[in-house]
Amino acid sequence: MLILEAGTVCPHKNCPYDQPEGSCFGTRRNRQSTFTCEYANEAKIFSDGVVRNPLDQTGKMRPIMEQN
Repeated sequence: MLILEAGTVCPHKNCPYDQPEGSCFGTRRNRQSTFTCEYANEAKIFSDGVVRNPLDQTGKMRPIMEQN
């Protein structure tokens, strides 16, 4: 897991979770919150094909599935 303090830019700016470019809050220099990335550690990206929600400012948002 990678934990980025406010204002710290992720070292993996071109990872598959930052698609479209700049959609991951971990890559934003002006971010005011701590960002946690479970898809990376300091040296490697763990890819599982998930797309990040562009509104996720903390890296901790999870989808809510409603049942009918």
